[in-house]
Amino acid sequence: MMSVKEPISLKDLMEDGVVFEVDMEDLRDPDEETEEDREYNDNLAKFANLQMIGGELQDEDTYVEGQPFEEIAKKMEDLLPDGSIKKRVLRKGYGDKAPELAIVKVHYNAYIEYNPEPFDSTYARNKPHQFSLTSGEVIIGLDVAVQSMQLNEKSQFLIKPKHAYGQLGCLNRVPPNSEVLFEVELLEVINAGAATSFQYLPDEEQRKFTNVYDYCLALCAKGKELFGKNINAAIREYNTAVAKLEMAQLADYDDQIKQQELLMRLYTNLLVCYTKIEEPRKGCINFNKINELVKGSDIRIPAKCFFNNARCLRMLGDFGLAKKRLQRAQKMEPKKSGHIKRVGDFR
Repeated sequence: MMSVKEPISLKDLMEDGVVFEVDMEDLRDPDEETEEDREYNDNLAKFANLQMIGGELQDEDTYVEGQPFEEIAKKMEDLLPDGSIKKRVLRKGYGDKAPELAIVKVHYNAYIEYNPEPFDSTYARNKPHQFSLTSGEVIIGLDVAVQSMQLNEKSQFLIKPKHAYGQLGCLNRVPPNSEVLFEVELLEVINAGAATSFQYLPDEEQRKFTNVYDYCLALCAKGKELFGKNINAAIREYNTAVAKLEMAQLADYDDQIKQQELLMRLYTNLLVCYTKIEEPRKGCINFNKINELVKGSDIRIPAKCFFNNARCLRMLGDFGLAKKRLQRAQKMEPKKSGHIKRVGDFR
């Protein structure tokens, strides 16, 4: 018997009596971003910013060590009438503000006065925070702050204790009765109500890409929520979104970019889901759709797609192609190469 917990080499895979089993964190969350995902999404965001707002920064004067909150407040405007939440726009966004109950994704740094290091930072975790507005998932001050923002906006917010962590503070990181400063960047807004309202729209409105896109974003968010509870229900949401997006009528190139980005996300999620429930043929169908989607474009396929396709191909007995897919994934993300163990004949 052989058990290896090192990166798999092609030589290992060519040996007799070896079969690989990829142990992936990606299977826990279909929307978890790899480095490849982030690079692709960053490039897409840069394109959108250049198209919609010229990529211009209004004011990137972020918090620095020793800066009194009183001085920062002088550059701000009251977001609430009593001045308990103040705001200063660092970079203007575009579009409408997030609707009630929207699902939002943000990056932020959070500071207490005179402290050079943030007491909380999504940038440090390298993962944006996602939550539903007005749902009580975050402190009131942050919820109100994000409700005032537009997509791609970056702003500072000074929040008094009553809308922050109050008399108790927070886990030895925020002292009691502390005012806090949040620097927030709004990355994504999903209209959660769109999934319900779409079916009641007139046929003409249902054909508009803007409405189709909002509807499919909502279905994608719902699918992610269901993934850990009922994976087959998640698959239904993803497939419904795919069907609508594939048939959507595009008005211009911007619509095409948005459609491709969301289809990539949906096909990838379906590939992960079908791999997890061991339906390899359907998994391979979605990998093939990803291949077709990227043809003639600068979009690159994330490593987790090659990992999951390798698993599907192994289940189907196509070990030769499975090796190639795994090798491709290894080159992209050697630290997520999984492990192999002797469980049968790999040939």
